[in-house]
Amino acid sequence: MRTHLSKIVIVGLMLVIVGVPFLLRPAGKKVATEGGDAERLIIMTPHNEQIRGEFARAFNEHRKAMGKSAVVFDWRAGGGTSDLRKQILSQLKDIADQGHEDDGVGVDLFFGGGEYDHNKLAQGVKVDRDGKVVWISASVPAKVDEAFIKEVFPESEIGGEKLYRKDMLWVGTALSSFGVVYNRDLMKMLDVPEPKSWDDFARPEYANWAALADPGHSGSIAATYDTILKRKGWNEGWRLLRRAFANARYFAASSSKVPVDVSSGDAAIGMCIDFYGRYQASVTDDVRVGYVDPAFMTAITADPISVLRGAPNEAIAQEFVNWVLTKDAQGLWQRRVGVEGGPVESELRRQPIRQDMFVKNEQAKWADVGLDPFGQAKPFAKGMPSFFSMVATVTHAMGSDVHDDLKAAWAAINRVPNDDPVKGEMLRLFDEMPEDLRVVWPDDEMAKDWMAIMEDVDHVRHDEAVKVLKDFVGGFRTRYKENPDVKLDDRLRWTLFFRDNYRKIVELEKQAMKSGSFVAK
Repeated sequence: MRTHLSKIVIVGLMLVIVGVPFLLRPAGKKVATEGGDAERLIIMTPHNEQIRGEFARAFNEHRKAMGKSAVVFDWRAGGGTSDLRKQILSQLKDIADQGHEDDGVGVDLFFGGGEYDHNKLAQGVKVDRDGKVVWISASVPAKVDEAFIKEVFPESEIGGEKLYRKDMLWVGTALSSFGVVYNRDLMKMLDVPEPKSWDDFARPEYANWAALADPGHSGSIAATYDTILKRKGWNEGWRLLRRAFANARYFAASSSKVPVDVSSGDAAIGMCIDFYGRYQASVTDDVRVGYVDPAFMTAITADPISVLRGAPNEAIAQEFVNWVLTKDAQGLWQRRVGVEGGPVESELRRQPIRQDMFVKNEQAKWADVGLDPFGQAKPFAKGMPSFFSMVATVTHAMGSDVHDDLKAAWAAINRVPNDDPVKGEMLRLFDEMPEDLRVVWPDDEMAKDWMAIMEDVDHVRHDEAVKVLKDFVGGFRTRYKENPDVKLDDRLRWTLFFRDNYRKIVELEKQAMKSGSFVAK
């Protein structure tokens, strides 16, 4: 027994001796390989394994053609975009407080995710320097020649959304939209038509069959909810989203789980970023799984890349950014496997960001037909504010924090006949918002027609409507900026409000049954 124990201890010590140098190795520029020292590129990304693999392979082929050595890609890909961004900023804050921000956080690039998270990286962290508040950006400008930028981006926006920042703290690499992924077999089982719009998520047939992600972890799903609010309006948007939450099986930490579960039959319908949905549809040869962008009700936005402050290998990072914008690299997003210049193993099903890629001879090589983002992009109403910063807090209070109560209330509503006297009160309680989450319009006319007023820039009351919404959103931003703890207080208070209303709805159903107005099936 002692002999065996001694052997185990000796082997353990040998592993420690051999392993510790690797564990403690700093994020340097080179790593040892069989062929000698190789450049190392460290990239934090929410991108899936297929995108990571195809871009790493193609970039190294590009470097080989240029007479350069291969790069070792070190991908850091655990979690959703928001989680990864928070990790970067937390690490930056720690070193910036010590005055060492230019040492960096040991990562070269942040590749993928939405504009919001890359803007947060550009904003950076707040530190105190000699009694003055200073903001330290987590990103540095991408070094892209101005003539090349004009070639790639003849227009700086698509549908009112930026394709790159003028200060180059991020630059778009692909286009993203948000839509509906669904399982055709389950559509037949539930006897519902294939979805075409966001409104389909409110169908009671989808109770416990919808798959959603948590906007507190997933930047893409937070952008999806924000898009719905901006397209449908604050009140109508939350009315729809609340029904979607009530139908949801869960709120996943990562949005990539949604299309996978829809494909496997664990869910019938889900909200996701376009390429997740298209990719999963391709896995089933577009037979079992379908994907649709709700016509003129989604948003088409840039999927950026940022060079991070103190990048261990900034030269290679800058080279990668420039290469990603070339036609060769852009072709990877949509070309079919087997097509010259296309991916080798997996079709990525994403939309290139270069407008000059959307031509007939190029699109003949693509996996998806009929893509026309530059023709279909619809701007939001002029002056419409973003609700992004409020999405997660309200979603948690209204939906995920009280999910069981919400589902019970929704089930009760759907059991009570529409002609029952209690139904109206149940729906009123279900859609009611806490007082400070209600947009207060100055009069009934604007309350009724505010969206039409917002969409007509020449309307005499356009600026007035814009101000009402901006003041509403701006009030929360100011409060939370002055005291971040207030956001948690609001979340707890709103959670109690929604929970109490949901429980009242369940009690109303019981009272209706007791009075004999209906018999539950």
